[in-house]
Amino acid sequence: MKEFPKFMKICIIVFSVIIIFTCAFFKSLKEGLTNNDNIVLIGDSVLNNSNYVPDGKSVVDILKTKTPNIFNYAKDGATINDCYSQLDKIPAELNKTGTYIFISAGGNDILNKHEQLDSQIISQQFNKYMEFIKSVRSKFGGAKINVMNLYLPTNPRFQSYKQSVKQWNQLINEYSSKVGEMYNVINLDTLLTTPSDFIYDIEPSETASQKIANVIYLTP
Repeated sequence: MKEFPKFMKICIIVFSVIIIFTCAFFKSLKEGLTNNDNIVLIGDSVLNNSNYVPDGKSVVDILKTKTPNIFNYAKDGATINDCYSQLDKIPAELNKTGTYIFISAGGNDILNKHEQLDSQIISQQFNKYMEFIKSVRSKFGGAKINVMNLYLPTNPRFQSYKQSVKQWNQLINEYSSKVGEMYNVINLDTLLTTPSDFIYDIEPSETASQKIANVIYLTP
């Protein structure tokens, strides 16, 4: 039998290694977080939309079908200031590498400033937001912090917020690189983009619940 040339042997080995690593990657991607990991939710109705969807169809309900360790402190209508009381409720023993904290805040603060939307106001609100994120990092330095950026509802009446949402999301990205390992960004602005993603024009729908829960569960 004729022996394979050395070059062919090397190609086969390299190809085999690529297949092994690819399979391992997609296996981990499909499985997502494990039952030993803890998911902590802080913020507003983006993470707690139970007031707007049928029973069993909220973000929290869907997450509970994937993993048991869900700690939900998010509240409908919460502002950045409200998040501090949510933070205070999180047990100290969750400060460990197996904890994934997800934060959605800032949207209601911007909505409450609807008559004063300008670059300076958005910057001021974002500074408040960053102070809260730093508080989370200070208290839960062992956890993995993930922040949700802001989406823009498809209803035309919210187009006046487009520039503010864009500025906010740019700041989130800029600060994530400036402060190093402070947080990971989850881009809701590219995840929720169709009318079916919203109910009552602005709240996350059943469809959005599934999308948000999936992206949380598959967070690396």
